[in-house]
Amino acid sequence: MGLSHIIAGISALLTGLVPMSCQHVAPTPKTPPSAPVATASQTNSANTNSALSISVPHNLVLHDLGEVTLTNHFERCMQLGDGKECILYPNLLDKKNAEITLTFESKTPAGKVHDMIVSQITTKTGESVEVTLGDFPLTLQPDIASE
Repeated sequence: MGLSHIIAGISALLTGLVPMSCQHVAPTPKTPPSAPVATASQTNSANTNSALSISVPHNLVLHDLGEVTLTNHFERCMQLGDGKECILYPNLLDKKNAEITLTFESKTPAGKVHDMIVSQITTKTGESVEVTLGDFPLTLQPDIASE
């Protein structure tokens, strides 16, 4: 009986130490961009022509990752340069549709995470998709293989 009390006490102590090992620093709020990222306008239904007008601020660069080969339920890390990386975690919903969790991290020169944004999208495999994570727009064409 005494041994089970000792084990329970040690377990409670170690469980209490776990939250102390995690440190979270709240990101500083960023000012929104002065110009809209994308605006769309479409003519009325009587006229069959439609127009798309895209306005991207001069400081935003659209990053095209091209065709990205992923495996279902296996994450892939894409280095984007300047201490930025994007981790993709795909989940096939059926043969043509997938849910992809994107984690965008910006790191300091010392290697510590400065900003982190998590987003989840649902898209068709093999089709190009555009995602804006914070002030970092990117496009990719996911090609997801089953396990």
